[in-house]
Amino acid sequence: MITVAILINGQPIAARSAVNTGRTDGEGFTEYSVDDGSTVLHRRGDGAVELAMKLLDTIREPGHDRI
Repeated sequence: MITVAILINGQPIAARSAVNTGRTDGEGFTEYSVDDGSTVLHRRGDGAVELAMKLLDTIREPGHDRI
């Protein structure tokens, strides 16, 4: 399991967790099940920081549209 959290002044404002499902796509990507119900594909060789950034990309702030 991996968890990424954003804190301001020590107070969490957003967090996202994911667990490795053990499934792969045959092209080197591993599937991670995210706590919001989505799925993220990640190459384990790309490292945990890359996976953390993908998880952060799943967080949507109310009132802010991101492309």
